[in-house]
Amino acid sequence: MRLPAAVAEQVVAAVAAALDNVREHVGEQAPAWLLIEDLGFEVIVTVRDDGPGIAAGRLERALRDGRLGVAQSIRGRVTQLGGTVEIVSAPGQGTEVELRVPRE
Repeated sequence: MRLPAAVAEQVVAAVAAALDNVREHVGEQAPAWLLIEDLGFEVIVTVRDDGPGIAAGRLERALRDGRLGVAQSIRGRVTQLGGTVEIVSAPGQGTEVELRVPRE
């Protein structure tokens, strides 16, 4: 079953923002993996890289400093759809961004 066009557009924009972060923080030629799972009641999209990872507290500091890339471009879009975003990362371990979007 397809997602409504407006929902799909927001998911695509959030994934594009995650891939932009890979390009910016890991490098232009950095590999990234994209996994899309359709569970019927929700769609899960995971973006993973094997870059340097995100230092503890970095996303919170960026938000406090007014740098809203992850907060708005990824989290904001997905939460407006009723979904969730989980970011798992550690220095030297890469980053995984999981977007969960419910079906209407």
